[in-house]
Amino acid sequence: MERRPRVPRRRGLSSAEVRPEELSAVVSAEQSEVVTVRLSLPVNNTGNAGITGCKDRPHICGKEAACRSYQNDTSKCVCPHDLSSPTLDLKCPNRLTVPLTPRPIPNIIPPSGNATSNGTTALPEAEQVERVRQRVPEIVGIAIAFVAVLAILFGIVYCVRKRSYNVKSSSRNSLDGTPMNLKKGLLLANKYTPNPQYFSCASPEVPILQRESLLFLQDIGEGCFGKVYKGESCTGDSKEIVAIKVLKDSASREAEEDFMREVDIMSTFRHSNILTLKGVVLREGNNSPWMVFEYMPLGDLAEVLRSNSRALRSTKPGLQPLTQESLHWITIQIAAGMTYLSGQRFVHRDLACRNCLVGFDLVVKIADFGMSRDVYTCDYYKIGGSRLLPVRWMSPESVMYGRFTLESDVWSFGVVLWEVYSFGKQPYYGHNNEEVVKLIFQGIMLIPPEECPPFVCQLMRECWKTDPKDRIKFPEILESLERAKSVEQDTLPRPPQGPVTVRTPDVLDPDGYLLPAPAKPREYLQTLPWPCPD
Repeated sequence: MERRPRVPRRRGLSSAEVRPEELSAVVSAEQSEVVTVRLSLPVNNTGNAGITGCKDRPHICGKEAACRSYQNDTSKCVCPHDLSSPTLDLKCPNRLTVPLTPRPIPNIIPPSGNATSNGTTALPEAEQVERVRQRVPEIVGIAIAFVAVLAILFGIVYCVRKRSYNVKSSSRNSLDGTPMNLKKGLLLANKYTPNPQYFSCASPEVPILQRESLLFLQDIGEGCFGKVYKGESCTGDSKEIVAIKVLKDSASREAEEDFMREVDIMSTFRHSNILTLKGVVLREGNNSPWMVFEYMPLGDLAEVLRSNSRALRSTKPGLQPLTQESLHWITIQIAAGMTYLSGQRFVHRDLACRNCLVGFDLVVKIADFGMSRDVYTCDYYKIGGSRLLPVRWMSPESVMYGRFTLESDVWSFGVVLWEVYSFGKQPYYGHNNEEVVKLIFQGIMLIPPEECPPFVCQLMRECWKTDPKDRIKFPEILESLERAKSVEQDTLPRPPQGPVTVRTPDVLDPDGYLLPAPAKPREYLQTLPWPCPD
C-alpha cells in the first residue's frame, strides 16, 4: 500500500497546512476513500456532516476545517473560529476573514469630561506610510541644513579666534621688532581708539634719528621702565644738547605701548610752552627705542620751586631767586600751554609741576616724560585694579568714575597754582592717599598759601567747582592772568634803593660801634673883594 504524506498539525486543533498543489494531489490519490468516508458520516441537526476519525488523516477535513482531538482518543473535523462542524463540501460559512481593501480603524477615545462621543480616524496605514515617505526628503533637507549651519558657526568662531590670535601675535612681534611704520602712525589700532571730541590733530611724520648721531653725557633721571639722559645730537657740523629717553630692555609691553603713544602725541604739538620732540630712534634687534627731546637744563618745576622755598633757599646755577613776579610769569606760561592743548582738544590727564620743565630765563614747558610716575611715586595711588593715578591732582569725577576731560585738567591747573605759590609743597601734605580721596569726596579743598595773591585765590576757587560745566576755561584763565600782570606793571614803581656801604673794621671803635665818617671842612663864608668894582 502506498504511504500517504503527513500533514503537520497542532496539539488539540489541527488543520491541513499544505500547499494547494500538495492538497490536490492528496485528494486525487485518495478521492475514493474520502468520498466513502463522507457518505458514511451522519448528518447533525444543522445539516452539517460530522467527520470523525481524522486524527491520523487531517487532510480529510478540507482547507477551511481542522481536526480536533479529544480526551477519549477520538477526533473530529471542526471549524476553527467557532468549533462548529463544516458543511458537506468541507466549508466553514461563518469563518471571519481579513478583507484585502483597507478599512478605517476604530479609535476608542477614553471617556472624559468634555468628550461626548467616540470618533474614528480615517488615516489608513498605507496612507501614513506614503506620507512618511513623502516627508523623508524634507526631513533629510532639514538635517542637512542644520549641519550646515553648525559648520558655518564653527567656521566663524574659528576665524574670529584665529584673527584675534594673529593680531596679538603681530602686535607682540611688532613690539619685539621695529615698533611700526611711523608714516602710518605709532598707535596700534586695536589698543587706542582716537576720541574725535578730544583729539583731532593730525600726526605728522616723526624724524627718524640714527643711534650713531647721539652721544650720552649724563644720567638725569631713572624709573622702573626707563632712563633719561643728557646727551648730544650731532647732525653734520652742528651739535645740540638734547634729552634722550631710553626704554629699558626689561620693560613690559604695556610700557612700550605707552612709550610709543607718547611719541605719537608729542610729535603733533608745536608751541613755545610745550616740550618739543626732536625725533625717535627705532628698535634695532635687542636695542630698545629712544625718544629725543629738547633739553631743559633746570629740570622739573617742582624741584625748582622747592629749591627756592624758605626751608632750602638753595638756588640753582643760572636761576635767580623766585619772586612774586616770577611765580606769576610761571603760571602764565603753563596757562598758555594748556590753552593750546585745549584748543587741540587734547586732555593731559596728569598736569602737575613735576610734569613741567624749566629752562634758562625761567622758560616753562609742559611735558609728560612718563618718568615722573617713577620719580614721584608717593604722588600716585592705585584705585582698584587700575594704574597708578595722581589722586591729589584729580577732580572728583576723575577719582570716582575715571573720567578725564578738559574740565578735569582745569581742576588740576588749580592744584598747580597752589603748588607754585606754596613753592612746591605736596597737595594735602600730612594726609595719606586714602585720606585724600575721602577729602575730595567730602568737598574739602586746599587752603590757599599765605602769600598767594587774591586774584590767584579766586582762580583756584573757579577751577575747583564741583560741577565740571561750572569751571572756568583755560582761555579765560590765561586772560585773567595776563590782565593781572598788566595791572601790576601799571602801578607806581618803588623808590630806588640807596647805595650800599660796606662796613670795614677800620670804621669801628674799640667797642664795635661805627665811627662817624670824617667830615671834609667846607668854607661857608668868604670875604668879598675890596673895594668893590664899580
